[in-house]
Amino acid sequence: MSPSISIGVAVYNVKAYLSACLDSILRHTSEEIEVLVVDDASCDGSGGLCDSYAKRSPFIRVIHFPYNCGICAVRNTILREATGKWLFFVDGDDLLPEEFSAVAKSLLHLPYDLIFFDYISCQEQVFRHTASIGQPVIELSPQVLEAYCISCATGAPCRLADARLHSVRYTSVWAKAYRRAFLLEQNLWFPEKQEKSQDVLFNTLVYYACRSAAYIPVVMYGYRKHPNSVCNRYHSDFLPGMEQLMERNLAHITEFFPGREDLLDDFLHYRVAGILLDTMRLSIFHPDNPMKYHQRRQAFHALLEYPRFSECLANLDLTCYWLERQFLLNCARKRRFFLLTLAYRYPWILKGYGGIMHRKKYWKAKWMWGYHANETGQYYRPHL
Repeated sequence: MSPSISIGVAVYNVKAYLSACLDSILRHTSEEIEVLVVDDASCDGSGGLCDSYAKRSPFIRVIHFPYNCGICAVRNTILREATGKWLFFVDGDDLLPEEFSAVAKSLLHLPYDLIFFDYISCQEQVFRHTASIGQPVIELSPQVLEAYCISCATGAPCRLADARLHSVRYTSVWAKAYRRAFLLEQNLWFPEKQEKSQDVLFNTLVYYACRSAAYIPVVMYGYRKHPNSVCNRYHSDFLPGMEQLMERNLAHITEFFPGREDLLDDFLHYRVAGILLDTMRLSIFHPDNPMKYHQRRQAFHALLEYPRFSECLANLDLTCYWLERQFLLNCARKRRFFLLTLAYRYPWILKGYGGIMHRKKYWKAKWMWGYHANETGQYYRPHL
């Protein structure tokens, strides 16, 4: 009997978190659900731990790479080797809920190319959330998929009128079920030479090609936050991977949405500005950066000379960002290295600034002009 569901687990140096991940998956293995674990030449013992779990279940298969190939090669191998109708991507430091198999098996009759689910962020070793089975299937329109595609390509926030979709994590590949035949028919693969932000590039292609999709508001994934994750650890070479991302983003915008100058503006205001902020956070101002103060200052000024960043700062529209980002980008525009050093070293400064400015904005709007805040934090003036 061929499995109907494939769970593909990407593993690289996550031994401290891997047992909890595989334990949360092992309980779901059966003839209907296969687990494909791909170890990207881990050097912390993760590979041996994967093998020990494979001995405990005939439905777990482990593939070891002889050398480190990157997450794109891992996920392409999962896509190539999986046999199930539906494919779920899982990172080796995350978790699946107890109700995963029951919900996943209920998908078999659904006709969609892609199904979105909810997720929760957690720090525990055990998934403590109980999913609510039997939630309605919300079919997504072509306009919603286009909005997701544009947001992945430009980095601009996706503002949808349907409040039911506001919690959808459309940029990542986890918390989703991909119909494997659809991916293969459309020749959709991860860009193997892309070092960072692979998910948004892959999903840009998926949303552009997708013919039908749905959202089921059930928590099907536990995303674990920890300081050693790729989103938090120090990167000495962060910018080259981001240059790849920006080039591919621009290629997608011009190919999929020709003549849309507004999207090029969004790309500058959101994607480029976001990468500038990430480069400062994960490289120059990261606490693990070994460079001396004056070396980091030189690197900071050199970073601002990068053509796309200098263009972004020259055309900065601070209304596009929330208060903390406004502060950071304004400091970058004015080259306030010392202030940025303090802000990144002591995060409470940013939180305090955001809180003070938000309250100032609120009271100014309410008492000077009679404005009130609605449930989304936007200010309006009631009709008298």
